[in-house]
Amino acid sequence: MEKRRRSQLYFKLFWTYTAIALVIVSVLTIYFMYLSKRSVLRQNQEEREHISANAAEYIRETEERVDYLYQDLYRSSSELEDLLSYFTLDPEEYQQWSLDRYSASSALVYKGIYNFITEAFEAYQELEKVELIGYNDLRMTECYPDKIFYPGKSGKGKINAFRDGTYGEEGKLVYVREIRNPNTMAQEGCMVFTFEGKAVFEKIRRNSEYTGLFVNFQGQQPVFEENLQADTKYDSVKKETVGEYEVCTLLNQKAASRLSVSAFFTILGVGVLVMILGILLIAHDVGRFTARVDTILDTMNQVATGDLQARVDIRNRKDELDMLADHFNNMCEKLNLYINKSYLAEIEKKNAQMQALQSQINPHFLYNTLEAIRMKAICNGDREVGKMLYSMVTLFRSQLKETDIITLGQELDYCKQYLELFEYRYKGIFRSEVSCEPELLSVPIIKFVLQPVVENYFIHGIDRGREDNCVRIWAERNQGSLTLFVRDNGCGMTEAEIAEKNRLLRENPKDKDKKTSIGLSNVNRRIKAVYGEEYGISIEAAKPQGLLVKVTIKIEDKIEEMEVHEESHACGR
Repeated sequence: MEKRRRSQLYFKLFWTYTAIALVIVSVLTIYFMYLSKRSVLRQNQEEREHISANAAEYIRETEERVDYLYQDLYRSSSELEDLLSYFTLDPEEYQQWSLDRYSASSALVYKGIYNFITEAFEAYQELEKVELIGYNDLRMTECYPDKIFYPGKSGKGKINAFRDGTYGEEGKLVYVREIRNPNTMAQEGCMVFTFEGKAVFEKIRRNSEYTGLFVNFQGQQPVFEENLQADTKYDSVKKETVGEYEVCTLLNQKAASRLSVSAFFTILGVGVLVMILGILLIAHDVGRFTARVDTILDTMNQVATGDLQARVDIRNRKDELDMLADHFNNMCEKLNLYINKSYLAEIEKKNAQMQALQSQINPHFLYNTLEAIRMKAICNGDREVGKMLYSMVTLFRSQLKETDIITLGQELDYCKQYLELFEYRYKGIFRSEVSCEPELLSVPIIKFVLQPVVENYFIHGIDRGREDNCVRIWAERNQGSLTLFVRDNGCGMTEAEIAEKNRLLRENPKDKDKKTSIGLSNVNRRIKAVYGEEYGISIEAAKPQGLLVKVTIKIEDKIEEMEVHEESHACGR
């Protein structure tokens, strides 16, 4: 029954992941086919844009060339004068006029209209024909490259076509420019320029399978039409007008987005290959997964039968099964330790309770012993030692009996007693001053915030070689805060040391060294824990020498509120 369940887990996971992989690969295959079709369509659209731009650019270039020739003719007075004479004179009169004009000139080459046209054919290879038509007698001359001219033809048909707007020719680009006499502004005739169109447009559209190109004249006469199928519906048409010509490019987007057979089977083959590899990988991973699950189940069965030494082999893959195996092993170890050591743990608990009680008795014993020594010193007449012991006994009493929250007056009294001890020790070379306004004596504060600061002075700041060592303590109120000042004239600190110490006090790092917990950092942490991060201790250099330590706390309205803060801080410690 157990084996059948495990095989069911394997096949359930295998077919579930296989179905998911099949759906993902199918969706990706369809998506890649869609992207490929979009890419093919975009390429064909770009090719259509390229064809349209090239066709329009060729028409624009031919028109610009005609305009340049037309303007160049007017810049050449000799050739323009010859053309006007050609239009207004009879052929015999024009022949005689041109001979007389050539004889009178010193030029080797006669600068007439025929020479102008010959140079135009040489400059522009696409220019096929130029026609000259005079309005006076409708006489027309056809000019071709290689200095081939056919004069004496009738231009009546051309003139009628010009008036009707039907002078376009299939496969050609035709432009008409009228010639005016610059003196009288009378229209004397026209020049008709014919450029090659079909061969150029075929070359432009040559490699496009899906783009149709259509060029017409004035929207009526077709000039070029290629790759347009009557039974095909073109759903994308782009039109561009250049002068008197209109360029139309047509695209069947459905056909233009069709994938090639090779591309289709390539994407399909890759999808099938990925699916096969995915199934093999799923079978391998699911087999490894179910094998690890079987190992965990076997170990659980061993523990269930009473073998608490059984452990699951962890393979360091750091996945959920390894975490489960690790927790299971830890559970077995803790269960075994609990069973073996529950009695010893109870004994150790009682020993710890006894040690806690003993640690409370030790300070009381020291306090009582000091009190007995003080009384003995008084009985022996040594009152100075008695006063010193009294100050020390008072400090011990305040540490043992009073709460953590006291008034500022009490804190200053403890500090005075502590300073008196050192005045006895350094008699004649040390003195102290403690002052405070009466209205501030009742302000509640946490106890022992000044004694560590003063102690720090006696450790690091006092100069035993001098006789004017002094510590001055006073308090000032500033709105909602109270600042206690401790100023000395001792050895002091360098500016770098002061800056570093202030940085540590601001950042308030947790000091893991228990020996330093009674110093400035401990007081600073207690103040910040009770009053907030904006309060604490800061250090400045005193003038002319020594240090000025500022202890800033918040003024609380009620002692009960501070006791709550201090209790929370004590729990945190």
